[in-house]
Amino acid sequence: MNKLRGTGPPGLSSGSSFVQSLGVVDYGVGNMRSVANALNRVGADWEVARHPGELTRFQRLLLPGVGAFGSAMASLAGNGLTDSIMDAADAGVPILGICLGMQLLSEQSDESPGVLGLGLIAAQTKTITPGMATNTGFRRVRLSSGGGDAIPLTREKDFYFNHSFHVVPAMPDLISATFQWNQQEVVAAVSSRNIFGVQFHPEKSQGQGLAVLRKFANDGVLQL
Repeated sequence: MNKLRGTGPPGLSSGSSFVQSLGVVDYGVGNMRSVANALNRVGADWEVARHPGELTRFQRLLLPGVGAFGSAMASLAGNGLTDSIMDAADAGVPILGICLGMQLLSEQSDESPGVLGLGLIAAQTKTITPGMATNTGFRRVRLSSGGGDAIPLTREKDFYFNHSFHVVPAMPDLISATFQWNQQEVVAAVSSRNIFGVQFHPEKSQGQGLAVLRKFANDGVLQL
């Protein structure tokens, strides 16, 4: 692939003035190549959004990310994207945060004390377990008793994780799915109205992960 853009279904032009599709927010710290490859595999109509004015063109937004919370928030602000994301959220645009992108939806993080997140989910990002190794690998994810606003799991599924911090929502009903790691329950997905987050990497989670991306790209909902 020579460019970060999806071809989409016939009849939709990703170069039009208003794209009824998915915008992938590129703020310099996302794993754009693997996300791009995954979206192209599922036939999504998508395009990279790098500038504030571009975000209004899309019906759905994807916020990927790898790296540190503080530098990611600084990159969003430096690119003028913070207010545009907030405006999209207020307008009811479905937004999905992936891994670090999910953590940015929270209010703040232990990783970067004093740095405010987007605050689109009433939650704090905490160290997953002080002194423990990074959680890396496939984990069995199950629907939370809270359920959130996500469409329920049809069955338990394995998704790929790679993280040292996790989102801890203020209320159980924001939690859509969890998994067990080192004898603790860890949040795998959150949802609040049009705001969704997954701690796992759907683009690295084989068929079940691609299904999550396909459903969000097509319908703007989180279905695990």
